[in-house]
Amino acid sequence: MSKIRLKWMLPFFAMVMTIGCSDGTMEDTEKTNMEEAAKTANEELKSGAIAEVKNTENKNVGTVAFTEHDNQMIIEAKMEGLEPGYHGFHIHEKGVCEPDAEGGPFTTAEGHFNPDESTHSEHAGDMPSLFVNEDGKAEFSAAFDRVTMDQLMEQEKAIIVHANPDNAANIPDRYQSEGKPGPDEETMKTGDAGDRQACGVIKSVDES
Repeated sequence: MSKIRLKWMLPFFAMVMTIGCSDGTMEDTEKTNMEEAAKTANEELKSGAIAEVKNTENKNVGTVAFTEHDNQMIIEAKMEGLEPGYHGFHIHEKGVCEPDAEGGPFTTAEGHFNPDESTHSEHAGDMPSLFVNEDGKAEFSAAFDRVTMDQLMEQEKAIIVHANPDNAANIPDRYQSEGKPGPDEETMKTGDAGDRQACGVIKSVDES
């Protein structure tokens, strides 16, 4: 079991231990509610997803875990061996990570997951950029409701770490793109996040 998933379990283990060590004064209903909360949390963990992320040299650079809680997708990542700075960080349409793909590393994952055909940064797969410290390590935690576990499991998808920051297509009209004000077509699709440096297939916890 990964450290990320274990971290989610610790608070509930603590609650169960509190119940077991009680002096018998706790109301039965409160005890039952806490036991049910622990049970629910464990069920969420069992139905989660995880991606083992590898770079273009097929070296493991981290893990990304997905769990659902209160209608929110909780995404947590621990990464290492990356270049310092901000990196675009997205869920892509297909869980196919080929570092030697003809179109460039990991282009087989295709575009951002975007079932509503929105523009960037309104894609369901768009997430905040990943910040990597000077030591090459990064930790990421976010919760949002753009994507569900059912969507992730319907067809395998991928998590991608890009080479550049993601500007979220936030280009004011005072800038010029091909002689026109504002962002160009590529910016509207990808946020100018650049090449794909690492990729991981998102799989059910049961499959990983």
